Formats: sequence, structure tokens, C-alpha cells
Amino acid sequence: MNLDLGLGGKVAVITGGGVGIGKETARKLLMAGAKVAIAARTASKLEAAAEELRQETGGEIIAVPTDTTSKESVEALVAKTAETFGSVDILVNCAAAPGGLVRNAIEEADEDMLLLDLNTKLFGYFRTAKACVPYMRKAGWGRIVNVGGLTARCTEALSGMRNTALVHFTKTLSDEVGKDGITVNIIHPGVTRTEHIEEWFAEMAEEEGTTVEAITAREAGDPAALKRMLEVEEVADPIVFLCSKLGSGITGESIAVDGGLSRAVFL
Repeated sequence: MNLDLGLGGKVAVITGGGVGIGKETARKLLMAGAKVAIAARTASKLEAAAEELRQETGGEIIAVPTDTTSKESVEALVAKTAETFGSVDILVNCAAAPGGLVRNAIEEADEDMLLLDLNTKLFGYFRTAKACVPYMRKAGWGRIVNVGGLTARCTEALSGMRNTALVHFTKTLSDEVGKDGITVNIIHPGVTRTEHIEEWFAEMAEEEGTTVEAITAREAGDPAALKRMLEVEEVADPIVFLCSKLGSGITGESIAVDGGLSRAVFL
């Protein structure tokens, strides 16, 4: 007997869905029978990703170019999804610059870049949730999963404030919409093998005169309990679980999927 995730016919919006964790989550949801709208700013890459996933899974997917810093763009995304598929049941927020745009000392930190970071991720997630929740409330069922980051729990980057704020947003929203059958959770990925991370590690290796393998070991392998970098499916699978009926009892939670990278004890 196959395990039924209860996702057949559900409609999902995935921001940052053209690459990395967002794209892999789209793949897994399509395989589970959901209908998916993926969103990102670069139309050509987004459509290519949608066509690849369409051919691979045979699922129903649309690509909607979207800028999450724009209220109008986000509202158009959600309206297009509902017009095409009938409603919106699931939201996976994944549109952001990995690691944040402001990682240097405060003397060199750029205020405009920090504002852009917060506008894209924190306020972008707020905008998409605000646009999707009415559809979920009407259906009496919904799932929101925010993709945060481990900088919510450490002092590695000033941009980490966006993820810490997202934890508060996640918990507060979960309290508000729980009575409507909607769960809201946040996933904090560890160092994950995405296109962005591989490009970043290659740049670091060139700057430091070393190899990508050495950078990967230092940043992902050596510090983690699993002693390796995570693959995108290892982050996408818990997201899909939280979107499914199997995760129906979990809401307001902040969950690290990091291969044991963090060492803090949370009670």
C-alpha cells in the first residue's frame, strides 16, 4: 500500500521556485499529485524549470514571474494561480538571497542592501501569506511553510535578523489562522548544495587560493554532525511533510534541517 500524503489536487504556490530548494519542493509536490505555481524574478530560468518539471513529473505546473518586493506582483501571482487551478491551498516561501546580502562588519554594512534583504524575504513572505490566506480560510484548510535560515540562531551575519523576524511572524500567524485549519511553520536549512551555494563556494575558493572541496569541508562538512553538505531533497522532504496531512498536528514550529550543523540545545 502506498502512503497517501493527502496532496492530490492541492494547489501550491512556491516562491523562489526556479532553483534549489524551491525547485526541488515543486518537484516533490508535483510527484505527490499537487498542482504547482512557481515564482521567481527571472522569467527565462523560471519557464525552463517549469518545463523540466512538467516533462519529468507529468504534473500541472505554471511559471509566474514575480517580484516579492512588489505587493502588486505578489497579488498578481496569487490571482493567476487561483484563476488557473481554482484556489490556493499551500504556500512555500523560498524567495531570498541565500545567506543574506549583508554579511560584513557594521562599518561596511550597506543600509540599502539590508533594506532590500528585509523587503525581499521578511516582507516578501508577509505579502505572499497575506494574499494566500483568504483562499485557505475559505477552504478551511491550508499549509504555509517559510524557508528561513540558521542565521536566525547565530551571529554570523547582520542579515540574520530577517530570519529571526520570520520566526516571530511564523509563530504569530500560526496562532491567528490555526482555527481556520491552516498550519504555519518555518524550516531553517543548513548548508545545502544549491546552484547559489556552489557558485558562492567557487568564488570563496578563488579568493582564498584554495579548492571548492576545501571550502565545502570547512563550511559544511567539518562543523556538521553528519560531516557533509545537505542535498536539496533532504530539505524539500520535510517541507513536503509539513504540507501534507501527515504534518497536520505541527504548527508554529521552527525546525532546523541542518545535518547537525548547529550545536545549541532548544527545550
